[in-house]
Amino acid sequence: MQQVEEQVNTWISEAHTAEIELMPIAEAKAKGAIAMFGEKYGDVVRVIDFPGVSMELCGGTHVRNTAEIGVFKIVSETGISLECDALKL
Repeated sequence: MQQVEEQVNTWISEAHTAEIELMPIAEAKAKGAIAMFGEKYGDVVRVIDFPGVSMELCGGTHVRNTAEIGVFKIVSETGISLECDALKL
């Protein structure tokens, strides 16, 4: 976890500028944008890209560059599980 904190804080200190663009969802996914939190998206999506750091489909408000974030600290760790129905042959 310490390595993750150090990497994220390095990106923050590098002041990566946000690039925000509207584009068709298929184009966004083809460029590597990831969807978060299982949200549903329309045909045209807002993509926020911090080049070299992260590119996501997004509907929220963001900082103009990573330096505005301040400090990143992991305060807890939890696991998640996915439920699915087994296919019976």
